[in-house]
Amino acid sequence: MVLSRRLVLIFAATQVFSLALAAAGPYPPPANAAADLRRARARAGRSGKLLMVVFGGNWCPDCRALQDRLHESPLREYVEAHFVVANVNIGEMNANLEIAKDLGVSLKNGVPAAAFFAPDGKPVGITNQGELEPARQYSAQQVLTFLRRVAEQHRIEKPR
Repeated sequence: MVLSRRLVLIFAATQVFSLALAAAGPYPPPANAAADLRRARARAGRSGKLLMVVFGGNWCPDCRALQDRLHESPLREYVEAHFVVANVNIGEMNANLEIAKDLGVSLKNGVPAAAFFAPDGKPVGITNQGELEPARQYSAQQVLTFLRRVAEQHRIEKPR
């Protein structure tokens, strides 16, 4: 009886910790996605920068790794100069799927996945082949090279 209570308490604590970790991540609450995306599109249009829409979840180690890389120098400075970034939370693969579909983003090859748009809203490229999914394997320099290809050549290739 005591052992089963301990197991229940350990399980409950693990669930609370997981929820707290997920809530404290780079992806805002799923309910904010449409409004956040509208604001990001407007900022991109006004600034003349590309819009980078990143789909992911706070539970996803690759999604969090990509966000970490985007904040490392010199990648951070390049992103700030060339992109407006909008993070779209997909929940547990059950939220904002319609937004992904509307933007032409397939999540079947995993997350993070991203769509890129010119300041006028025209599509530049989409990572529908899972190019960003193994983000934990990429250095900031590899992500920088990837984003330079997107911004300067409108090409989507797996970071190398």
